[in-house]
Amino acid sequence: MKYTTHFSELKKFWGLRPRNEIRTLALDALAIKNQFFFDETLLSIPRIQFLYFHHVFEDEVDTFEQFVAGLAKHHVFISHTEAVEKILNGTIDQAYICWSSDDGFKNNIQAAKILERYGAKTIFYLNPNSIGIKSYDKAKDFCSTRLFMPPIEFLDWNDVEHLLKNGHEIGSHSLEHLNMGNMGVPEVTRDLMASKELLEEYCGTINHFAYPFGRAADFTKTAFDLVFKTGYTSCASAMRGCHHPTEHKIDTTELLIRRDQISANWALTHLNYLISRGAKKPVLAEKLLPEVWFP
Repeated sequence: MKYTTHFSELKKFWGLRPRNEIRTLALDALAIKNQFFFDETLLSIPRIQFLYFHHVFEDEVDTFEQFVAGLAKHHVFISHTEAVEKILNGTIDQAYICWSSDDGFKNNIQAAKILERYGAKTIFYLNPNSIGIKSYDKAKDFCSTRLFMPPIEFLDWNDVEHLLKNGHEIGSHSLEHLNMGNMGVPEVTRDLMASKELLEEYCGTINHFAYPFGRAADFTKTAFDLVFKTGYTSCASAMRGCHHPTEHKIDTTELLIRRDQISANWALTHLNYLISRGAKKPVLAEKLLPEVWFP
């Protein structure tokens, strides 16, 4: 019984995934084009780019640090709370990066240490029902049924306290990582309230929420509204996009945060392409909420 500690083990668990291979080939081509036609001034465009990751395994550490170090040359790292305030107040005056992590894996401690070296603070979106799992079998079951992953060790509450003491933030990622797009109103309400209350026992006030899986189809407008009714002040998706300055005043309950997923097993050229693409493609102020939420 051994927890997964290397991305190579995860890749073996997944087996051949044609979609990933096609994606890699496409990104190879786009990254090469980006290298030849790259305009470094793009990185200075005032914006907030939310980047999130799930894991930084032992064989991903070096690439992750190189990526963070490269971003630090052209961007200001800010906390999630600061980023939300800047979007709502219309004060996006520089190129900002905001970091977050989902699912609460133990290897996030290593990621936090790297980010701290570059002055970055992260919000860790946690499922309170997985934090502190000590049983290998329980961790294996949660990873398999909720995250579609091999067994990976989770943070415990002492780890969470350590992250808070080092200036990071904690947010809710629902109670146990179920697809909330398939839930009814009473279930969503109970989940939002229970996850908030459990996290607040250990972490103090929890203001921020990111829904599991993160696509438009994995949530609803009704669930989005319930996020704010149950006391959260922001809601984040996993849909790609970059928040640029806008003259359109945004109300808290209109803002669905877009985040770009990154994975430290990707080539640096792929990661850098993602950043430059985000700099060029803003989320339109009038389309902050997915159109599919309004049938």
